[in-house]
Amino acid sequence: MIVNFHRFVFISLALTVFSPSLAAQSPPASDSSAQEAAPTEANPSVDKPVAERFVVRKHKRRRRGCDRSASSQYKRMRSRWQKVPRINAPRWRDGYRDLALYAVNLGIRVRVFPFLSDGTLDPEAVAEIEIAFADKHSKETHTIHPRLLKLLYRLAVQFDARQINLISGYRESADGTESHHGNGTAMDIMIPGVKLPALAKVARRLGHVGVGYYPVSGFVHVDVREKASYFWVDPSGPGKHSCIRQIMASAGFKFDSRWKPGDDEPVPQTDRDGIPLDSFPKNEETWLASQNASIQKND
Repeated sequence: MIVNFHRFVFISLALTVFSPSLAAQSPPASDSSAQEAAPTEANPSVDKPVAERFVVRKHKRRRRGCDRSASSQYKRMRSRWQKVPRINAPRWRDGYRDLALYAVNLGIRVRVFPFLSDGTLDPEAVAEIEIAFADKHSKETHTIHPRLLKLLYRLAVQFDARQINLISGYRESADGTESHHGNGTAMDIMIPGVKLPALAKVARRLGHVGVGYYPVSGFVHVDVREKASYFWVDPSGPGKHSCIRQIMASAGFKFDSRWKPGDDEPVPQTDRDGIPLDSFPKNEETWLASQNASIQKND
């Protein structure tokens, strides 16, 4: 009796110790049983070990990262934006320069004197600018905020820009939500020959503005706002999910505290004798005729 009891204990211990190794050496399940045990799309972690589930989740997080890719076609287009156009240098009238604006998505170029001799916005010039700001899909126009136009002019003067490329102005909302582009208070721009970080740096100092730097898409977003300034960078590629990251929060407060409404008003430029700059001929038709004759001669 005692011998049988010891034999039973020995066999039980042996089975307990060696059962994992025996299970590991067991043959794989048939194809049908493997398909039944496989995880489904609704619950991909079913019957998976903890380590394997962790790897899957880590892989998904990696796929949701910022997509900075841009097509070769877009890169070529972005390079063309940077080329300084072969157009005449800025002209001056009553101390104010003209403004050349090219809407890249519409193929429209306007060149106007945005300000009258008294420093107020010229309604006819504003109407032409709003055409360049039109929605690229519907071609619908919208009233552009006067301060946004004044800041556009300030940037042109600051960088002595022959032309400012407008990537996007007014945009109709597809789902009815409000946005700065939909309200006519925002623009996506770049200046040929000017590096984007330099343009963004100057724009941030304008006060009560939103400035976004898009290095891959190739432009700087500028909007006007009554609330505090907000600065960000978004390295995502064109048409990709945004990867906005706020920057320079304390600097925005500093620039806002220094801002005064008069800072936005254009300042007429004068010569050494204090006379307003005026390179634009009084007889505009004569000047245009001479320019057209010069172009035909060069052709």
